[in-house]
Amino acid sequence: MLIVLRVAVVGYLVSLAAALVLLYPLGDRFWLSTLLLVGPRFVLGLPLPLLALAALARDRRLLWALGLAGLVLLGPILGFEMPLRIPVRPASSPQDIRVLTWNVGGGRLTVEELRSVLEEHLPTITVLQECGSPVLTPPASAEWNEVHESGLCLLSRFPVRRVAARSQDDVWQMSGSGAIVRYELRSPQGPLHLTNVHLETPREGIEAVMYGLWRGIPELDAKNGQRDFEAGLARRWVDASPGPSRLVAGDFNMTVESAVFREHWSGYEDAFSSAGLGFGFTKRTRKFGTRIDHILLGPGWVCLRAWVGAHGHDHFPVLADLRWVG
Repeated sequence: MLIVLRVAVVGYLVSLAAALVLLYPLGDRFWLSTLLLVGPRFVLGLPLPLLALAALARDRRLLWALGLAGLVLLGPILGFEMPLRIPVRPASSPQDIRVLTWNVGGGRLTVEELRSVLEEHLPTITVLQECGSPVLTPPASAEWNEVHESGLCLLSRFPVRRVAARSQDDVWQMSGSGAIVRYELRSPQGPLHLTNVHLETPREGIEAVMYGLWRGIPELDAKNGQRDFEAGLARRWVDASPGPSRLVAGDFNMTVESAVFREHWSGYEDAFSSAGLGFGFTKRTRKFGTRIDHILLGPGWVCLRAWVGAHGHDHFPVLADLRWVG
């Protein structure tokens, strides 16, 4: 019995190591890794309490290995974040802004719901994906500079100087549905270049594998290729802005563990990863959640606090308090 327990513990550690390989070096570059990235990763933790109880009864020395496994499971695999900075409301500064990004689900959000969220969180800048036009009505619209373009919306307390949308011919080269819009805002610290993105989802590819098994793998591989293409396109579009004050926000349809995400957004800091607490699930199903909506900070920005709002449909808003330090 003891030998069986030890083999089970070793096997569990090997399975977690394999999960780490799928999540990081292979994330979104291999069909199986995509299933793990956006799927219910919590199932990897189900054997842990059973193994811990068995180790407690038969060989307590195994608890050290299982404790380490629990830490790996909680952090690198499940994505629990601890803030690099204390998540408190900072003292007000002219360089501080609050950014909110939210995929509002293509018309399911009412004006009253949006106004309630804006009044609760008081963002300086709000970017929306899958939004209708207009999203606010008078008198609330008088408080905001509103821009609607390519299914993406901007509500800004700062004046909007320029708007540029990436040509849909670019993102449709591989039958994608991504949208990329860049704004230049006039902020107290000078021009602020903000890019709003809604990149291709792997949903159809995942459903093809779920219902067609191995026959759906080519479709998921094609979706991953499209997502890689759109992420690279978005990054080049961001880099083409004059700068230096740059922010990117929206529905990336990628988790932070994804190799595609890490490759194309290197040099940009994820707000929740640096100043959030918890798992930060932004898209939730009945059984599990995942973090695919992000606020990214270019050089010169510091995130003081980041969190996920409590109100939403299938997506929930992400918020961050940011300070420009130059």
